Amino acid sequence: MKNGKITWGVLGAGGILNRWIKGAMQVSGSEIAAVASRTRESAEAAARTYGIPEALSYEELLARGDIDAVYVAVPHTAHRDLALAAMRAGKAVLVEKPACVTAEDWDLLAACAKQEDVFLMEAVWTRFFPLIPEVARIIDSGEIGEVRMLQSAFSFRVGEGATAETTRLLDPDRAGGGLLDVGVYNLHFAEMILGGKPEAVTGLSALRREDGTVFTSGSAGANACCEGDPGESGDISHGSQPSRLVDDLAGYVAGYKGGALAVMTSGVGANIPDTATIFGTLGRIVMPVFWKPTSAEIISPAGTRTIARPVPQRVPGIEDEGYQFEIEHVNDCLREGIKESPVMTWEKTRQVLETCDELRRSWGLLYPFEEAD
Repeated sequence: MKNGKITWGVLGAGGILNRWIKGAMQVSGSEIAAVASRTRESAEAAARTYGIPEALSYEELLARGDIDAVYVAVPHTAHRDLALAAMRAGKAVLVEKPACVTAEDWDLLAACAKQEDVFLMEAVWTRFFPLIPEVARIIDSGEIGEVRMLQSAFSFRVGEGATAETTRLLDPDRAGGGLLDVGVYNLHFAEMILGGKPEAVTGLSALRREDGTVFTSGSAGANACCEGDPGESGDISHGSQPSRLVDDLAGYVAGYKGGALAVMTSGVGANIPDTATIFGTLGRIVMPVFWKPTSAEIISPAGTRTIARPVPQRVPGIEDEGYQFEIEHVNDCLREGIKESPVMTWEKTRQVLETCDELRRSWGLLYPFEEAD
């Protein structure tokens, strides 16, 4: 870091980079020096597209002494090993959500960050939108009364004809499915509003086989799945064969301290409006596109009003969805010598991954590489 300027490197050249880098371009006091990918060709293509000075291998980028921080932007299953390699090279790490596939993997990352004395954060950009603390203040003021329930959904439908070969979202080997891709937004949002790890969680999932057929599995159907034809009922006992499943759709309920409930939906099998509603004893708050929130409608005894906090666009022609907020936060942490974000703490990441682990266990959803372990 020179004169407070943060130099970034990017590990991965996939689709998320196109969105994240538009946020980085809006941030002053930092620069992107290099991009790396599994192949030199894809790194060079990304460098040309985004005007990044150098295209390197992962090893070459991590060996650069002038790079302060790296953004890990690869599929879920590669997060752990790349983040570990980066921290062992002395780099601060911002790792795309979900930070890991399991809570156990995250423990390895947190332990490495402590050992290497480097910054580590999961890139849950939702937490850094200016609207989030504003909504928290409205709740704390008592305007909508005691919060009793939260409803949220984040689900979309993959393209017709999509397969595990054409998209990671349907690929068990790459931890496909809705929960880890978009369901984590529900769980992080519930933690922001209701606080802490759920005291209990339950749910059902429509699990998708590689041939496109779907069946229901989960805590409520665990007994029924053993009655009748196991090929149709949902009995997914693995035997000696690895399961080849992803969660196509899921509905789950989490209970929090004080009796508040979060009712959540996620998936890759249906287009569902991605709205969150916070219900209090006196009113409610409705947040469209809650995972990148820029507006909220407050309905209370005082009346109905809407607040809007659009994402500032400092660079003409570059439209950032809001990634600038998390990048600015990381830059501030690095300048102040902070190794763990006070907003996106390591424990919050662990709590959400633990809940994902619990849900997948209740659905009987293990990825092939987990069974191999």
